[in-house]
Amino acid sequence: MIKRLMISVIASLIALVGSAAPAFAQDGYWPDRYVSVSDFLSGAGAAPPELSPDGRFLAQMHYQGVDSPGGELIIRDLDSPGQPEISRTDLTGYDVVYMVWANSQRLLVTVRTNGFVQAGSQRVHVPVIRTISFDPYDTSRPVVLFQNEGRQVFQNVNNAFWSAVVDLLPDDDSHVLMPAYRGQNLDLWRVNVFTGDAERVERGTERTAYWFTNASGQAAMRVDIDSSGRRVNVFTRAPDSRRWRRSASYLTNELVEAAPEFDFAGHGGAPGEIIIFGRPGESDKVGLYPFDLATGEYGPPLALDDNVDITRTIIDDRSRQLLGYVRSDGENDVVFFDPVFDGHYQRIAAQFDPEMTIIPVGFSGDRIMFRVSGPREAGSLYFYEASRDEITFVYSSHPNLQESNLNEVEVVSYTARDGTRLQAYLTIPPQGMGRNTPLVVMPHGGPEARDTYGYDMIAQYFAANGYAILQPNFRGSAGFGRAFAEAGYGEWGGRMQQDVDDAVAALLDTGRADRERVCIAGFSYGGYAALIGGAQRPEFYDCVFAGAPVTNLISFVEYWQENNEAAAEYWERAIGHPLRDRARLERVSPVNLADQYSMPVLIVHGMRDGIVPFEQSQEMAGELETAGAMVDFAIYDRAGHQFSRRADMSSVLRLAVQLFDRTIGPDRDQYENVFTGERPEGSGGVK
Repeated sequence: MIKRLMISVIASLIALVGSAAPAFAQDGYWPDRYVSVSDFLSGAGAAPPELSPDGRFLAQMHYQGVDSPGGELIIRDLDSPGQPEISRTDLTGYDVVYMVWANSQRLLVTVRTNGFVQAGSQRVHVPVIRTISFDPYDTSRPVVLFQNEGRQVFQNVNNAFWSAVVDLLPDDDSHVLMPAYRGQNLDLWRVNVFTGDAERVERGTERTAYWFTNASGQAAMRVDIDSSGRRVNVFTRAPDSRRWRRSASYLTNELVEAAPEFDFAGHGGAPGEIIIFGRPGESDKVGLYPFDLATGEYGPPLALDDNVDITRTIIDDRSRQLLGYVRSDGENDVVFFDPVFDGHYQRIAAQFDPEMTIIPVGFSGDRIMFRVSGPREAGSLYFYEASRDEITFVYSSHPNLQESNLNEVEVVSYTARDGTRLQAYLTIPPQGMGRNTPLVVMPHGGPEARDTYGYDMIAQYFAANGYAILQPNFRGSAGFGRAFAEAGYGEWGGRMQQDVDDAVAALLDTGRADRERVCIAGFSYGGYAALIGGAQRPEFYDCVFAGAPVTNLISFVEYWQENNEAAAEYWERAIGHPLRDRARLERVSPVNLADQYSMPVLIVHGMRDGIVPFEQSQEMAGELETAGAMVDFAIYDRAGHQFSRRADMSSVLRLAVQLFDRTIGPDRDQYENVFTGERPEGSGGVK
């Protein structure tokens, strides 16, 4: 939020002077327990507002309810007095995926709806994704892009589940470039945004997965997946050339957020040059490099950090120019290449608390639209008008979530048992930290992902209920270089788990949390870490929460060997081989350690999980029950790996808090079996 008034600072200082180490429930330790999970989930995934290229119009969705798709599309005229609405369109029932202005006369809205596709000889009614072009003044006559291309394109089942704009063609007000399948081949098309007609400009193959263009709007980079499905091949070509050169090749792996190897990051400063976001050759860290399309050679790095990977790029979506980047070494640093733009950014940043991360998301003439987020800000959009040096609030992604509901996050450095320096994030509950503070350690999923400084919905919800949340970036995490990520290979249940335990021990040794009140929780790999932590250190943890966890390492890798060889090749390196490493994998599979659990264990899993098979949790729950452990298994019949339905995630989070309350929280020692009684309304079924 914009810098708080001095009276708030004074009030905080008075509170600090008068505070002591937190007491427990009878002394008012616990916060207001009427924290609404719906406030944390509202607005998540909503399409953000979009600014027109001339800076005049703002398109924004007004949602009717958190569980109802669609809402009203509102377009406002920012240049007219009072910024009046010029149109309001009912899109109830249409799930808006994203919006983008093709030009100042046409807004493209991509929606998920129901429609017909051709599947072989059958015409099938299924959910489809379509891109619709609207006139901002008269939205009553929308145009559906590709609508005139018939069965081979518009009704092609391969086009039913995605839609993308590759190039907005800023010098051509009538067209955009979009990929679409014709038959089995993904081609590149020039699409008229006024009529919906499309003309094929580049032919792909059955293996083509995406396209990128150069500054002239010509296809310059093509991403293919080979016939085995095991490898990504990236082809590039020079301007006006017809010859494609294979410039990069790497294994496919859709299951982790691993560091990019060769990603498009904008047009270069010279003709025939693009910017690559990746790590060429044997480079350890991800950086930004110019790449010559004619020679296939890299130039000196534009940005490269000694400690961490570049986290993300900032690109002007219209011009495709690289503006800057973000690095996350503890907190986030935002860096811009252009000194004039950086000057605007510094003036904007000076108006907000230092903990906020500010990312420009729209650039139109005198106006810059930017997103502000941080530990205590879930995400808001503002305008900056350079000529007046004025900032105007536009939109909050979570309008019901107030700053008072959110909590401070600290960057914590600690030393692992082998002397390696590591980082973690600590979300501090409303009562502060002290020897009575209950702690939940929450390892991230992936495991080749990482936690970063900023708003984390799950951590903040748990903290708002009175629990300190510790999130370590253990070895095996992404974001700290190739060697750091690969240090976790073969270390599931080993060094990776020791790094998690060492983070907890380091915090407890400071006296800032209660060593008798510690739970471990996580999703996906984090769920595995929670389970193996409970089995290996039963004296350390008072409860275990595991969402969609891997529990049997051997059957998990075998599952991917049967279903996706490329993914299996990755998991064999990251986890181990089911035959060669069988003894080790058996030792660190929670399913084989059911008799080690002395604490309550809550497992939740969706039956539609396409990443970690549902059977992983089913088997684990059965083994725990046979061993006589205190276990509850909540099943969500419509949930996938991410519990993306709000009703499912709401239930999961409330179940987790109920477990914490009864094991390390205000209801501790009040239940012989913490899973006794009714679950929160809407919770999954019992196994």
